[in-house]
Amino acid sequence: MAEALFAQFLTGFSIVAILLIISLGLAVIFGVMRVINMAHGDFIMVGAYVAFVMQEYFKLNLFWGIPAAFLVLAVIGMTVEWGLIRQLYGRPLETLLATWGVSVVLQQGIRLIFGPELLYVRAPLLLDGDFAVPGSNLPFPYFRLFIIVLALGLLLLTYWILYRTDVGMRVRAVNQNRPMAEVLGIDTRRIDRFVFAFGSGLAGVAGTILAPIKTVSPGMGFPYAVDSYMVIVLGGVGRLVGTVAGASVIGESETVLAFLYNNVIAKLLVFTLIVLVIRVFPQGLFTLQRR
Repeated sequence: MAEALFAQFLTGFSIVAILLIISLGLAVIFGVMRVINMAHGDFIMVGAYVAFVMQEYFKLNLFWGIPAAFLVLAVIGMTVEWGLIRQLYGRPLETLLATWGVSVVLQQGIRLIFGPELLYVRAPLLLDGDFAVPGSNLPFPYFRLFIIVLALGLLLLTYWILYRTDVGMRVRAVNQNRPMAEVLGIDTRRIDRFVFAFGSGLAGVAGTILAPIKTVSPGMGFPYAVDSYMVIVLGGVGRLVGTVAGASVIGESETVLAFLYNNVIAKLLVFTLIVLVIRVFPQGLFTLQRR
């Protein structure tokens, strides 16, 4: 029993990594733009279809699908921000409905192009198989290890952009005080476009690495989008450490509880935990301090 539980705990690391990649983009978008993007799950889904197209039509493996999905979804995100969301800033209800409309358009467009049937994407041959976890005989798939490494790399990249570049300094300025940033000459519209494109690109990457684990279908992204909303609510908007903490708590809790009980009870207990935490910490576990 203890060994099986430890195996589930290890598996949970890859779930945490997937949630982290998804939530990074969502946290940056909501933290800067205060936009709840209802189409985020469908951006994940489109990323999975990009991986399928790269495999099926271009005969390229997942390593090529990851940058391709990032670029495709970044362009889609930039287009959505420029053509739709920019007209609705400061109107949260209209933004919510508009992004939900984008979600419907993406799902129906994918159904028209690829049909409703389930599609499959193979993991790269280089990542086939597994290895023994040091100190035990438990096998751990190379592909799940790759997901963890990729998530850590994207987390470091996001940190570097936000805290070590001029663009990141402007993003943080807009996040903390948009009117003052505009007074100081920061082009907030350009920052919004960059942030939405970057967050959408991360969603595309998440869809690509989900494709070999889950079957590719028009509705595959919605459950992960819901989990990512819980991550940023639990961790606190605007802090990378909060996103990491929220992804870790939710990913590991759902994995271990699903093993001990079942998926339904696991979801119920995790939702209850989040409600209790938000009752005590309304701004999440880690809040952005402002003066």
